[in-house]
Amino acid sequence: MTNIENRTLTPRSIVQIDLSRISPSPYQPRRAFSEASIRELADSIRQYGLLSPLLLRRVDAGRYELIAGERRYRAMQMLHFTQADAIVLSAFDADCALISLVENLQREQLHFLEEADACRALMEEHGFTQEALSRLIGKSVPAIANKLRLLKLPSSVREMLPSSGLSERHARALLKLEDESMALNTARLAAEQRMSVRQLEEYIARLLSGTKKKQAARLPCFRDNRFVINAVLDTVRELNRLGVHANARVEPRDQGVDVIVSIRGQTAPSPNAAEPSPSDYRSASQ
Repeated sequence: MTNIENRTLTPRSIVQIDLSRISPSPYQPRRAFSEASIRELADSIRQYGLLSPLLLRRVDAGRYELIAGERRYRAMQMLHFTQADAIVLSAFDADCALISLVENLQREQLHFLEEADACRALMEEHGFTQEALSRLIGKSVPAIANKLRLLKLPSSVREMLPSSGLSERHARALLKLEDESMALNTARLAAEQRMSVRQLEEYIARLLSGTKKKQAARLPCFRDNRFVINAVLDTVRELNRLGVHANARVEPRDQGVDVIVSIRGQTAPSPNAAEPSPSDYRSASQ
């Protein structure tokens, strides 16, 4: 990782750069740009001029790459400007990614998923730790960790969140739903009904409770095999009382037990008819 914590970037004087020679930054954390917001910025630039120069770095002879200022760059393109005031920095890739993230955080709030993606990129591609990011962007380590957790949400949920109006706390509540379809449907419902975070948390708790009850109703819950074996043995005894000669044999196995029931032709029950003995039950329950 480039050690940018212990050094500063050396700025240059403001120069005029042709917009045609500038390319957007591949490290731009913002994924969505509001056209209405860009238009408002363009109106401001038309009236007052460009108050903050673009931050660029030279990438080739006569070519520059944005470090910060893509909204201003887009607004000037909308105004059909040909040149812009700019400061050219000597910056490494990690510097560019970090400056772009901080600039967006300071100027216009990023969506929390865009912040999470930017933090992950800085960690995976440039070796930043959560502690280093905490010092550099002014957010606590738990806050960064919470943002990174949001990237565990299913992709379908992450795609709908930016336009849903749901907050970061809403998104954290959705992490409790492991099923993608359930999480997506819940997120849509929360957005449609404009649920508060508390309402969403309560809804998810009820949803999970209902799911557990359904699973319990579908699957018999036995502490061990004794309940099942006892039921089979009781049935065999009842068959003998009804005149059906039945025998049961219990054979322990590595993965459980086998209960083998033999039924012969219908005859009157004999006083000596074999019924399951207590020893059968004992062997089954061992």
